[in-house]
Amino acid sequence: MPLLAAAAALLWQVAPIVVLSQADPVLCGYRYRHPDGWALSVEKGIAPDGSVFTAVAVDGALKLRLQTASFDSDRDLPTGADASRRQGNLEQVDAGGLLFFELGVSGGGLTVDRGDGARSFDLPAPLARDLTATYLNCAGDLIRPDGPDQPENTH
Repeated sequence: MPLLAAAAALLWQVAPIVVLSQADPVLCGYRYRHPDGWALSVEKGIAPDGSVFTAVAVDGALKLRLQTASFDSDRDLPTGADASRRQGNLEQVDAGGLLFFELGVSGGGLTVDRGDGARSFDLPAPLARDLTATYLNCAGDLIRPDGPDQPENTH
């Protein structure tokens, strides 16, 4: 494990995000907390129109950028009216599938600004197996073809 990721593992607390609606997952991801008060959420969920979205959010940020080896929120996710959150549909691009894999295996980098200057952080890697397994189980059910609005899978 690279030295920066090892040091980051000592600072950040990471928890899985799993939100259910009628026993079906509607939101999956990771929630990172730093002792300096920073909180990062990386999510995959079902939008009201039924599409799948990926979102990155930092509480109170005026600007944020999350990067992994293949993903860059500045390039891959649009900024909306809320500068503390970026959200988009990444289901048809490689970065969408690689984001959670890379966060789990090799970590990434986060740059945030609350108006008092930008700060950069390394994210921990690798994430604990129970965290990645929880995300994978949730996300697999989230996008399964035999969900509540889909015909039964007969395979």
